[in-house]
Amino acid sequence: MSFHVRFKMMTAKAATAAMATLLLASQAPGFAGSVSAATAEQVTEASTGEDVLSVVNSDVPEGAKISSKQASDNILKLFPLLQKATITSANFDSPNSFPPPDYKAWEIGFGIREGNSSMGFSATVHAGTGEVLSVHLPSELLDKQRTESDRQVKESEAEKLAEAFLYEAIPDLEKDAFVAISDSYPYAVQQSLFGRTEYQYQYQLKHEGLLSEAETAYVNVDDQGRVTGYSRSTIESDYPSSKPVLSAEQAKKKFDEQFDVELAYISPDGFSSRKGQKYYLGYLPKSSGNGLDANTLNPINPMTGEEITSDSEQQDKPLKGSVAAFVPNTGQKLNASQAESLIKKNFDIPKGYQLDHSQLIKGYYASPNSQVWSLSWSNRNASASYMFMRDISAQVDAVTGQIYSFNVYQRIMPGTTEVEATEETSSKSVTKAEAEKLAVNTAIALAPDAAKQFRLSTVIEMDGARTFLFKRYMNGILVKDDSLQVQVAKDGSITEYYARVTATPEQLPTDAKPAISYEDAKATYLKEIQLILAYSRYGGYGMTNGEAVPMGIKLAYVPTRSENSIYGLYEVLDANTGEWRSMYGDLNSSSKTQPTDIAGHVAETALTSMIEHGVFIADEQGRILPDRVITKGDWFNYLARAINPSMDMYYGGDSDDKPFADITSDSPYYPAVRTLLDQRWLGGSDPEKNLNPQEEMTREELAVLLVRILRYEKLAGFYTLPSDLPNIADAGAVTNKGAVSLSLKLGLLPSIEGRFMPARKVTVAEAAQVLERLAKLQGKTDTFMSGNRLY
Repeated sequence: MSFHVRFKMMTAKAATAAMATLLLASQAPGFAGSVSAATAEQVTEASTGEDVLSVVNSDVPEGAKISSKQASDNILKLFPLLQKATITSANFDSPNSFPPPDYKAWEIGFGIREGNSSMGFSATVHAGTGEVLSVHLPSELLDKQRTESDRQVKESEAEKLAEAFLYEAIPDLEKDAFVAISDSYPYAVQQSLFGRTEYQYQYQLKHEGLLSEAETAYVNVDDQGRVTGYSRSTIESDYPSSKPVLSAEQAKKKFDEQFDVELAYISPDGFSSRKGQKYYLGYLPKSSGNGLDANTLNPINPMTGEEITSDSEQQDKPLKGSVAAFVPNTGQKLNASQAESLIKKNFDIPKGYQLDHSQLIKGYYASPNSQVWSLSWSNRNASASYMFMRDISAQVDAVTGQIYSFNVYQRIMPGTTEVEATEETSSKSVTKAEAEKLAVNTAIALAPDAAKQFRLSTVIEMDGARTFLFKRYMNGILVKDDSLQVQVAKDGSITEYYARVTATPEQLPTDAKPAISYEDAKATYLKEIQLILAYSRYGGYGMTNGEAVPMGIKLAYVPTRSENSIYGLYEVLDANTGEWRSMYGDLNSSSKTQPTDIAGHVAETALTSMIEHGVFIADEQGRILPDRVITKGDWFNYLARAINPSMDMYYGGDSDDKPFADITSDSPYYPAVRTLLDQRWLGGSDPEKNLNPQEEMTREELAVLLVRILRYEKLAGFYTLPSDLPNIADAGAVTNKGAVSLSLKLGLLPSIEGRFMPARKVTVAEAAQVLERLAKLQGKTDTFMSGNRLY
């Protein structure tokens, strides 16, 4: 299956959760795993003072087996550093997510106060077992307790600490009852050069000796050996028997008979789809790699747990509709009113709903290279209670008028029931054929050349709606990740529409004939794939129409290329090289590229470090060009990637944003400049001032920028005399003596044979050395990276 996923990379801390969503979403379209209030009994006690006893006590509410006091004690035992914080609240409830899991938990709130400012965070504990489920220590607390020792824990040592913590955190965890899944995790977090180093480890737990998709654990360990974060997924439902009715040999035989591959155009950077990047040819499994029920050997629907039937698979059905094809706008750029009119022409906006937000932005996943109108409508009086409110959102290309998304989101608030939430829906009910006709006509009317380029591939049946998924083909070859998705409610209204049509003919390989044949590719897959007996999870999602899909577990034979992974087939066979590549790209592919021109260079160590941290990106020939003179814009990009190595791939901005006269949202330096402005490393923005990113950088200009990063600009003003640069033969040629003096004293820009050479241009190699020295200053100055979170 292929479909649209709303995916945006935010923080390194969120990366593991984002990837879990991504893996599940690749087989379960139309879900909204977003936070919503859970419908459950709630007991809340809040602190009004410093007396912790008024917050947690020994009472055990109905539905729980432990008290709030026991829950907080269990947290403090695992994370004694939290004794430095104050317990501020204790809630007994289902965890605050939609749909709610099948267990209840204590949520213990903590607070940290510093003068008149304060911050809060929380941790959760299973109310039945007493097991701690999630804790993430804030940087504000960690930085205060950081030692001045230069000793740093290496990754191998951190991994041992993480595994030891796992045994401590999970009661009765048996030896070898888990496997590390980091090696098979395609979106492992890139370690940034700046910021606190945190190693992240993911584990799949076992039940009765079998890997369980419902049991995962994530442990973060920092460079001082402290466990800084922990989360754990689990399930209350009873597990089925671990004894399969049918054998592994029978399962492999049926799998091999049904397995097939197809040729596809694939983006090397997966979801980023950077403008102009070249696609490559690869072979993909034709099915999504769903597990086979161990008792029937039929494929399992990961959304519902039901068996997948031929009815749901449309065999790439061509589109035949009764509407006119999409015609792009050829006039001036659309304004907000015109964009709204396009939405109203193609979708139903219920009476009483008003446009309450419109903004011209840079497109994200579905339209990464476009200017897009982001629109939303709401009507808080649509029902007697706000709890039944529906929000409507849409995105429209400001140039072509193409609609990228339309979504009706039904909020379900505490206390509502399914009957109440659907009181306003129509009694009308459309057949599957009628719904399919509507979905096909919508695709043809809204997506460019849809009748020629798209085929209906899958239909997801839910109680309240049907979701139709369409794949895109060019030159008769599948374009991976380009897709359409239309959700038709049972009353015939369209509640979701997503379009991702990003690949252009110029980006595709000129030769569509692969070096590896279809037969050889299929044989290679079948040779590599093994089926392992495991527990496969299904459901556990919230649909955007408010429908909850409960979670369950089935015993299944799961196809994989690694016995330590049960996440299906997430690698692609390159159709020309025969190499295995990540199906969704690799955020860190640039950092793994082996440079071809730094071996033996005097700055090889620093250059290698910049590659490993994603600060430098090799060109297509694997070159860094270490002796090339850098521009100011190069330096801005280096600095920003030192904070956030994934900046280039996932950064959106408002189309009209102009932080400097020569920096707009379309500038290749815009993401970096915005990142540095957030850090206050460029001073304030000024739309009337030029930043001159194309100018080559001198050593003196670099010294000035370094002082600004360190926030020593005023201090530098005290050093204005040649005597402030002792032993520097060319001190008279230095204009900003304070910046140069401080750069020399801190060892960031050493002298060269007794001279500073202020007008000398900075090379890539010298920039690498300066960045490496700057990174070592972390924690040794009053301001540099003080209190900064990892991105």
